[in-house]
Amino acid sequence: MTFASEYLGSDQIACLEPRMTAEDFAFYANLIPASFYRLGTANPDKGITSDLHTPHFDIDENALKTGMGLMAYLAIRHLQHDWK
Repeated sequence: MTFASEYLGSDQIACLEPRMTAEDFAFYANLIPASFYRLGTANPDKGITSDLHTPHFDIDENALKTGMGLMAYLAIRHLQHDWK
């Protein structure tokens, strides 16, 4: 079980296929341990379905709470974990 699935529940985690995306974050990960995840922001029940980088893009603002909660949880669990 991953720390993310502990926080969100395994039914809320999806493993995605690798893709060629430009992302500068990888340069930081070469210097210090890092984690990268994609946070879903759509909510079809609320009609929030537009793709990223479009004039109609919107997010379900509940995703902000989920994302920040997950970041805090990951930091705490990382500090608690015995990495030996």
